[in-house]
Amino acid sequence: MDASDQIIPCLVKDKNSSFTSYITFIYGLHTVQHRIPLWRSLRNIQSNGPWLIIGDFNSVLHVDDKMNRVSVHQTEIADFQYSIDDIGVGQITKRGCKFSWSNKRDADDKIYSHIDWALVNANWFQQYNGVEALYMFSCCSDHSPIMINTDVAKLKVKKPFRLLSIMMQLQEYKEVVQATWSQQIQGHTMYSIWKKLKLIELQTRVLQHEHSSVDQKLVQLRDTLKEVQGSLMKTTSTIY
Repeated sequence: MDASDQIIPCLVKDKNSSFTSYITFIYGLHTVQHRIPLWRSLRNIQSNGPWLIIGDFNSVLHVDDKMNRVSVHQTEIADFQYSIDDIGVGQITKRGCKFSWSNKRDADDKIYSHIDWALVNANWFQQYNGVEALYMFSCCSDHSPIMINTDVAKLKVKKPFRLLSIMMQLQEYKEVVQATWSQQIQGHTMYSIWKKLKLIELQTRVLQHEHSSVDQKLVQLRDTLKEVQGSLMKTTSTIY
């Protein structure tokens, strides 16, 4: 769709599956000042569907995304954080290597950092929630390749989550909500709220299922009770 020295926005359709998405490939330059046009370009992209932003950003996102003797200052990551907050994207579910880059030097001089990212918008999460980013071993490169499986046709459609009223009265549920809501999640405000709700859903599914089965048993017992009471009424009427 377009191209510059740091960004290539594309529309990708997989012929072997139902996968269709806007994908923006990134190669961030090496200094904070030189990456400013990258953040500006990302803000100018308009995506009406699923959107994946992937590649070498040359920037960490959090202070603990780098491991060596030099600490990361907040000023180094502020532009990156503000940018993803403005455009409303968050990190896709990740598996594999914790850090995506290494200078591959001796142990005393070795540096590990997470500068390669796969970020997606809310539309992506809604449509491709089961898709993960696999950070593979770097082998001969100093970067970890990121593999995205687009075979979404095999994903199982989950049943809608329906919160039972009784759940909100349980102390265990209240503790999960309190712990989840206190977390700091990078991204747009609505994305942060949506992500927290999804985390609450995942953490309380077992509890929900237990009480859901109890409710179903109660419904069955009530139906049985009505039948028994109806039979008793008929028997009583016959006797009289």
